[in-house]
Amino acid sequence: MDKDEEWRWKEELKEQVMVRRERIIAGMEKERGSKVVTLVHRMEPWIKKGDYPSIEIEDSEKVLLNIKRAGKRQPIDLILHTPGGIALAAQMIAIALKTHRGRVTVHVPFYAMSGGTLIALAADEILMERFSVMGPLDPQIDGLPSNSLVSILERKPIQAVEDKTIILADIAELSIAEVQEFIRWLLKRRMKAKEARSLAEYLTGGFISHDEPISYEVIKGFGLPAKLGVPDIVYEYFDTCTHGACLRPGHGEHRKF
Repeated sequence: MDKDEEWRWKEELKEQVMVRRERIIAGMEKERGSKVVTLVHRMEPWIKKGDYPSIEIEDSEKVLLNIKRAGKRQPIDLILHTPGGIALAAQMIAIALKTHRGRVTVHVPFYAMSGGTLIALAADEILMERFSVMGPLDPQIDGLPSNSLVSILERKPIQAVEDKTIILADIAELSIAEVQEFIRWLLKRRMKAKEARSLAEYLTGGFISHDEPISYEVIKGFGLPAKLGVPDIVYEYFDTCTHGACLRPGHGEHRKF
């Protein structure tokens, strides 16, 4: 198969898959009386080699438009499957879900790590399985954990630290505080202030590594509105996917989740 034939094959496959997905989404909307939004990051055959899907600004634009197109009080079902990505994009999506007047249900059939976890915190209900996982929300600055950067200044004399590291540590300290405040805002009126503060500190405090999975039992134990049982129709959506590698949380540059 030459390059032109391969390109045509990929385009035809993509068109077929998208038609199937649109039908599944339409069926889910009819079944649940909601607006279904997807934020799914997987390696698809038509994605360029070396491009690893994650939450980007373009994702936030697409999701925000879909949320806006929902009725003011129409329920929203968000199918969420992501390793994380750009912090700003995840925060914009979370704000849109938090301020939507209709009920918001987030479906996590497999994993919603990092920025995906932040988005899930904005939901009125989180549907998971016992094998579904989320992850910490410690910001990554230039691919480095914020808490590790901050701790460098505590472990070494300032004279022994490079200027760039000092700057990154300052940004990291601000980022941790900002994310904690944002988490508390998302959980306001859904959780007591003390409990929300404890959860924010746990998710951002560097107590576990950035790609460490947080199980359903832990999520439920913190008082989040998590329930077992992702609808079968969500798995019909994933039946259209092919298997492939996906970006692991924690990889990348600049400020990310």
